[in-house]
Amino acid sequence: MLATAFIALGAATPAAAAPAAVRGTPVTRIVALVTLNIRSGPSLHHHIVGQYRPGQRAVVTGLSDDYNWWRIRCPWGGTCWVSANPNYSRPVAWR
Repeated sequence: MLATAFIALGAATPAAAAPAAVRGTPVTRIVALVTLNIRSGPSLHHHIVGQYRPGQRAVVTGLSDDYNWWRIRCPWGGTCWVSANPNYSRPVAWR
């Protein structure tokens, strides 16, 4: 079950991010292991637009070309990014 609770920070809609290079992945869902920042793009330089709490899950739609960021469905719609660092998130479902 996809967790719907999250913490929204700032504006309700994330700032537009420049398109990032994305690769496909067999991973379809991840779980947050810690408080996980939801970002508008795949780097620490992009705005934090929300957070997942530990145990919350997200639907994965891709992986950054450098393998460092999961592209996810934002809880409010659209596309967002979270860290793919195994200390912060891990896959829980695959195709």
